[in-house]
Amino acid sequence: MSEYFELSGLKLGEIGEIVELVEIEEEASLTEKLGIAVGMPVIVLQKAAAWLVQIGGNQMFLGQEVLRNIIVRNSPI
Repeated sequence: MSEYFELSGLKLGEIGEIVELVEIEEEASLTEKLGIAVGMPVIVLQKAAAWLVQIGGNQMFLGQEVLRNIIVRNSPI
């Protein structure tokens, strides 16, 4: 059984899979704003003030507030 956790819990270089996107009512959804969705693979490339992650085929910098709203599990691959 896989454990689910915030994207900020993923280790550098570790591959995960998005299992849930926690939406904030006042803001555009993460799917609309960033083009990400449940089921997409994610890998942490750099940990700094803003983390560099690759989600699907796109690399992007994400702040801590966004990292907390992306729930992942370790990749079953």
